[in-house]
Amino acid sequence: MNIFRLIVALPSLFLFFVMSLTACSSWVPNKGVIVLNVQNQTNTSITSQDLPKSYHLGNSEQELEKFESFCHEEIRASQLDGSEEVVFENIKRGIHGQVEFKKCRDKITRIYRY
Repeated sequence: MNIFRLIVALPSLFLFFVMSLTACSSWVPNKGVIVLNVQNQTNTSITSQDLPKSYHLGNSEQELEKFESFCHEEIRASQLDGSEEVVFENIKRGIHGQVEFKKCRDKITRIYRY
């Protein structure tokens, strides 16, 4: 009888293990930080911290393109709730600040400093 329970329980335990790995993948913290500093209107500077070794940090144009691509949903949400307009108004008035994007598809936090 014990062997029968083991045979029945083993696939269930394996299935539970696989499901828990899948569920935990959304709990994985972000993999690093990229700061896009556009305070100097003639030159965008980029700094990074704790990026994965496989990530190739590009120049400012490339990183801005990646930012727009990987953080598209979060950028879209800021457009809908009006916070993007506030940032543009602040830039026009010379008020500096920053916006943090943590929900990017590549799990890298991007900070847009203006």
